Amino acid sequence: MARDPRLRQLGAFLHARRDEAPPPASAGSERRQVPGLRRGEVAALAFVSDEYYTRIEQGRVMPSTDVIRRVAAALGLDDDQTRYALDLVAVADAPAPNPEPSDPLRRLVDRMGEVPAILVGPETSVLAWNAAAARLLTDFGAVSPERRRYVQLLFTDPVLQSRFADLEAMRRTTIGIVRASTPAGPPAGDWIDELLPDPAFKALWERNDVVLPHTHLRVRLRLPGGVEEPVDQVVLQVVDDPHQRLIAFVPAE
Repeated sequence: MARDPRLRQLGAFLHARRDEAPPPASAGSERRQVPGLRRGEVAALAFVSDEYYTRIEQGRVMPSTDVIRRVAAALGLDDDQTRYALDLVAVADAPAPNPEPSDPLRRLVDRMGEVPAILVGPETSVLAWNAAAARLLTDFGAVSPERRRYVQLLFTDPVLQSRFADLEAMRRTTIGIVRASTPAGPPAGDWIDELLPDPAFKALWERNDVVLPHTHLRVRLRLPGGVEEPVDQVVLQVVDDPHQRLIAFVPAE
């Protein structure tokens, strides 16, 4: 029987976080061959057996939310990482994503005037944008729809890349959002295979980091003309389709 892809992703995620966790204080000056915590140490801190925790990392068992919370505490996961792990073991599946925005949403984005705004869907696909966003970020209309993912453009579009003063941070955040938004496992698509030869993408992708979207994120953008200014990304989730988000770029005050 094929294993639930959520369990495989949970195991890979916990393994990656375990490798990053600091050794317990009880380890003292003990020399270790590999970084991070051992499986048995996580199991002891989470009050589960070594065998049970091993099965979690191998994707062979669906742990309870209580176990996940204890494992999260043992690994020192932050709030976003803990929520992501809990999402992976949630019983209810999220509704299927809608690849197209509704007409009212398209009109809203278009009529936001001088406020740059984009509507993103699954895997940060850019579904709609207004003229102000095209001027501030890049000409999304010049990109074919199958390549018009925000995460993809951060590695392939020189204009969009040039807009971010800290491109590395924006890439890391966006990749984390893509991973966090696909609790059934990593997204499948040719675009990932196309980007993996890029060392910058490969390094960030294989970290298995997750970032949950927040309502506000301040970034420094290089505006057309070379002026660098702080801008607030304001993110609003579409109520009847959690895969779609409206992102507005508002000058910071």
